[in-house]
Amino acid sequence: MCSENDTTTNDPTAHSDDETRAGESERSADRWLGGADVLDARLPADLRSALGDFVGRESVDTLGEWAAEIRRFAGDGTVDIDQLCRDDGGTDHWGTVDGERYHFRCFYDAVVLAALEERPVDVRTVSPGGTVVEAHADGRGELSVTPGAAVFSVGIATDAGERSGGDPTLEDGYAAVCPYVRAFPDREAYEQWADDAPAATVAMPLSGATELADALVA
Repeated sequence: MCSENDTTTNDPTAHSDDETRAGESERSADRWLGGADVLDARLPADLRSALGDFVGRESVDTLGEWAAEIRRFAGDGTVDIDQLCRDDGGTDHWGTVDGERYHFRCFYDAVVLAALEERPVDVRTVSPGGTVVEAHADGRGELSVTPGAAVFSVGIATDAGERSGGDPTLEDGYAAVCPYVRAFPDREAYEQWADDAPAATVAMPLSGATELADALVA
């Protein structure tokens, strides 16, 4: 029999809340690549499967493998400037080179542009929450970002494999991938967006974004 000072509770929601918080924490950790070797880090299970379905494989396990797949379906084993998803109508995502502005459907193409041109590129984008995120790529693999805690996501629509039939075109890639390669002011903003996005995604610091870009143009 419990005494007046006994703090034990039989509230069935207590364990449920703890389990929910634990599950959210686990999902958050699973969706984050924070180490130095982002190209070789194992991706979350849902993203490995979705990327694999898209290209007709059982699984694409790392960003390094994904970069190789993009180069393959781009057509000639590499990505060139003509294959970037330009949008001459104007977007919230652009890169500026020598005073000339290039608009893209995917902000990350401005980072790839710096790797291709090996010249400085100023990158500006707007996060899904409306925050402006800026970066300066020096053309030699270094990227300075504002805000300093900015992150970016890599992802793919969960139904992308059904649409590509495992043999995607570059246009299939634009449609399935570009909407989920986004920049955010911090990791928390990414997490809030990722919870509702109809995609499998992972995020990492924006300051390390050039590593993937270099792999795409290798």
